[in-house]
Amino acid sequence: MMDGTLRQLKRSPEFFLTGGDLHFVVQEYRFRVHSYFFTRESQHFRQRLAISDAFDLQGNGSSMSSAILLDDYDITAEDFESFLKVFYNPRYSFYDLERPHEEWASVLKLSNLWDFPNVKELAIKELEKLDIPLVDRIVLYQDHQVDSELRLPLYAQLASREATLDHDESTRLGFRTAIVIFQARERLHSLAIGGRSPFPDEVGPDAAKEVICNLFKALPPMGQATPPATPRPKLNTLDSPRRPSGSFGFNAHSRNPSSSGQSVIIHSS
Repeated sequence: MMDGTLRQLKRSPEFFLTGGDLHFVVQEYRFRVHSYFFTRESQHFRQRLAISDAFDLQGNGSSMSSAILLDDYDITAEDFESFLKVFYNPRYSFYDLERPHEEWASVLKLSNLWDFPNVKELAIKELEKLDIPLVDRIVLYQDHQVDSELRLPLYAQLASREATLDHDESTRLGFRTAIVIFQARERLHSLAIGGRSPFPDEVGPDAAKEVICNLFKALPPMGQATPPATPRPKLNTLDSPRRPSGSFGFNAHSRNPSSSGQSVIIHSS
């Protein structure tokens, strides 16, 4: 990386850490963090860094000149900062976030993208506590491959509400999901006495979920019933392309790599 390019980049005010051994560039910001957390949880990063070390590849994130670029897949500096807070949380109580919906959505996005299963589970748990508009939640869960056990009740709730999907909602949900919701409304409506309501007392939530599930199963095999997850990035570097890798777990007190005086506390509840 050219010195002039380095000078144009800003250090992350929160995550350019003393003792960090893994370098990232996101938008115009430089990050220096600890590979320990990435190789503990993420198979993606574990494999990526192992391959880079074994073959002495350039662009392994070991220095700023070979930093890993995260701009290719619509990752913002704010997304990455929210993700890093899971590992570098200075409070004994969990996040006091100004924008909990947006920040946990960023954590879900990156944990799904990079195969951090425990972080993804944590993000879903925290998102489930929040009051999020129904369609927003469905779109978020679809985009980041949240388990169908959590999505089916949301589809049933959407199919059972009084108002039909509007154009914007249908577009955001995707064609196949929108079709299933419209078909489910028709079937639930036909079960009502006299067709008075799409979701009468006689048609409970379990019946609605069964209708939704059967409709998704009946879709043609080509394509997907829900929008595909965000593609996994190549994680370009400033010098050369690089292969994927990573790993992590939730006890951050052993082999704590932080030499910056920052508290590394990870909460699973």
